[in-house]
Formats: sequence, C-alpha cells, structure tokens
Amino acid sequence: MIASDQTTTQPANTTAFAFDEMNLCEFGLAAVSNRHLDGRKTVIFEDTVFDQDKRRQMPRKLAISGSDLYGLPTAMDDDVLLACIQLTDPNKLTSGEVYFSRYELLQLLRWDDSTRNYRRVSQSLMRWAGLTIYSKRAFYDHLRKSWVNRAFSVFDDVRIYERELTEEVTGPRTSRLVWSDFFFNNFQAGYLRKLDWDLYHSLQSPVAKRLYRFLDKRFYRPGRVEVDLRELAERKVRLSTKNKLADHRRELLKGIRELETVWGLKPMSQAKRFRQESRQKWTVIFDRRLSRGAKTQPSVSTGNTLRLVSKASRKQATTTPNTWAEKLAMVGVSSRMSEKLANESDPKTIERMLSLFAYYGQINVRRDPGFLVNCLRNPESVTFPPGFNEWARKPTRPAARKQPSKSEQPNRGRLDKSSKTDLRKRFDEFWQTLTPSQQSDYEREAESQCPRMLKEGLMQSRKRGGETFEAYRMAILLNRFSTQPESKQP
Repeated sequence: MIASDQTTTQPANTTAFAFDEMNLCEFGLAAVSNRHLDGRKTVIFEDTVFDQDKRRQMPRKLAISGSDLYGLPTAMDDDVLLACIQLTDPNKLTSGEVYFSRYELLQLLRWDDSTRNYRRVSQSLMRWAGLTIYSKRAFYDHLRKSWVNRAFSVFDDVRIYERELTEEVTGPRTSRLVWSDFFFNNFQAGYLRKLDWDLYHSLQSPVAKRLYRFLDKRFYRPGRVEVDLRELAERKVRLSTKNKLADHRRELLKGIRELETVWGLKPMSQAKRFRQESRQKWTVIFDRRLSRGAKTQPSVSTGNTLRLVSKASRKQATTTPNTWAEKLAMVGVSSRMSEKLANESDPKTIERMLSLFAYYGQINVRRDPGFLVNCLRNPESVTFPPGFNEWARKPTRPAARKQPSKSEQPNRGRLDKSSKTDLRKRFDEFWQTLTPSQQSDYEREAESQCPRMLKEGLMQSRKRGGETFEAYRMAILLNRFSTQPESKQP
C-alpha cells in the first residue's frame, strides 16, 4: 500500500531554509504536549493589542475549536502544518490547492517511512481540517493590512489517498489540500518569515521549537524582547493554563536552555531571565547573542530592514557592491536567492525595486527582504506608492564627494537613528500636553505645511488606512515638530 506512494513521488525539497507564516509564529494553534492535557475541544485566549488606527490598546480574542472526532492539534501536528507550508510555493499558487503525497511530507518531517507515520500524517491533516479559528483582532490579514474579525479554518478541504496512483494519472502527487482563503491570501502577499529548517528539526523540545519561531519573529530588530510570563507560556507557547507561574518558568527554562546552546539566544541566569513585577506578574527577558566569532550579527539597515552580516564583512558592506547580487544581499536577501534573482531579473528592474525598497525605508514603512523578493519575482503586479517616482528621480550625491563638516552641513531634516529616536520622544511628550482640539488644529497645520510628496502619500493612503497611512501621518507631524521654534518644544 505504501510502496507505490513512495516510488511515484519526487524527492522533497531539502533546502536548509524554509518559511513560516507570520501569524503562526505569533500564536501557537497547537499545544506543546503530544497529548491533550484536559480533553477540551475549545480554548480561548484574551489580551490587548495596540490599534494603529484608533491609537490605543484594544481587546483581542482568539478562540480555537477542534472537531469532536479529532480534537485540538498537538505538537506533532504543528510540525505537520509547518511541513505543509513548505509544500506551498506562493509564487506559483493561483488557488489554495496544493497536491502532495504523504511520503513527501515524511521526507520534510524527517520521520521514518513506516505505516505508523503514514497514518499519523493522515490523522494530523484531518485534525487541522476540523479546526475552526475565531479571531477578534488576533490574526493579521497582510493583503488588506488589517486585523481580522472572522471565523475561518486552516484547510477548506483535505483529500488523502491510501494508495497513491501511478502512471494512470497526470502526476505523482494525488493527495490534495486546499488552504483557506485567509492563509492563501497571506501566502500570496508574502506574509512569511524565513525559518532555519535544519535548526528547527535539531530542537528536541516542543517548547524550544515554539520559542524559536516566536523569538525569531520578534528579533526582526536587534535588541531585547520582554514579554509577560503568563502571556508567553499560555498564549504563545501553549502550556497548560492550569499551571502555576513556577511551573511555567520551569517548563520554559527547558526550551530556553536548549536555544542558548544551539541558537543565538544570549545565556542568562534564571534571576536575570525572569523579572518579578508584582506578586502575580513576571516578565521574561530575551537578548540575541552577539558573541565574537559568531556567524551572523544583527544590524539595522536603511529604514526598517534587519540584515544579518558577519563582523568581517561590516567594512565591506559599506562599500559599493560590484554586482546586483551583492546589492540584494546587502539589504538582507539570502546569498542563494540574491544570485538567483540577479541571474533571472533585468538589471533595470532590480535597480527600480531596490529604489522602491529604500523609499519605503525613507518614509518609515516596514518592508522585509521577502517583500523585495516578491517584487522581483512578480514585477508586473507591483503598485508603486504616490511620491515614489518623484523621489526616485532626485539626483543622488556622488559617493566620492567630500562630506562637509558639521558646521557646514545644511539642516535638511535628515537625522541619524539616535536623533530620530530623540525627536520622536520629545514629540510624544509634546503631544500629550495638547488637548484633543489642539491636536486636531496642530495636525491640520502640519498637513498644510508639509512637502507635496508627503501630502500626496497621505491623501492616497487615507481611505485604506493601516500602517501606510499612519506612517505618512507621523512623518508629517514630525516634519512640523522638527521645524517649529525650539521655544515651543518641550
């Protein structure tokens, strides 16, 4: 029964790097145990999230409900779902339909080719098909740039053949899954994050796996990650809600110690790792390790992109690259993908997409390297924001030109990172001193005095709202604040 399944399937992709869906990095839909802890078919999580449109904390609710027959997913099911993402090529996906074979999944999962594992994969897919997700500002729709208030599933349909058919059918992969439109849209929109597949499968603890996915997303910027202990344990890692805080700390430490050994998580003592805020409130602290001789270290590039560079290459990274592949690598695209895109894409297209990537950084709209890759793969589908063409036509300063001294430099409102941080801090303090009526007057005045490029961007993004509109709005406010007399600033 299994032999034909194996002999007709092409080898699975064994690349060291895979992809993870960003919502699934943040919320664990599966428990970390391989057994159901209490037999419940529905779990509910509630907390708050900052709403950019309303500019305040808003309640967030996530409920996941399993079928009576299969129940809720466990840690092993989480691995299967992640393997299904690897079978999905977002650049070739015209619908949510993906054909596969169970042998292909076993290869990706690195499980033994046994009857038991074939049945385990089938059961896991059925469990995911029976799961319903109820989201109220919990999951993010990247295509529409909005939090989702809806009920949806992971798969709309799953078809598994006990005996994979052979030459009588058009292709070897006869089993089929259909992603729900929510995940399908996020795949197409590039709401994905790179995942080290070899590292993920080297982790022994399900807690370490969940922490790796969550922290790898949160470490998109260098620095410290601080998260509430109960939120991390129960909502992100999915430990039992019946545990005491001491039990949560003990279970998390097992995964943390493993990541300290095999990943770039900075080792800490337990006293420094867990900070007590009050009797029933603890904070967990994580830092990236920046050890000497490490392969990669985080560094912030222009705008908002995290790129990983070695110490030895820092000096080289500041020089003008000789090839398009090097330019792509400098903004965070992997070396393998940079070479591939440089060979397949027209140089003018690469130059224009790099300019677009830099433009988003200039207006403080976050775009990761995956966005740039998708632009180069599908240049005809790229929509250029208002103001980009005018910005791109501006002549750049020659690289060899001598920089003027500090006393000679004109004030163009271009601040370094520390200055921007200080400006935003002073603005926030100033903003809190204004009444709602004064804030409205200030914002109207700032909009009337801002550069045309910012005003056009604000008008174009006002109807859509979301991150783009908020970025233009804040840029206009900061532009007005930075040019007003010092006497009016706090």
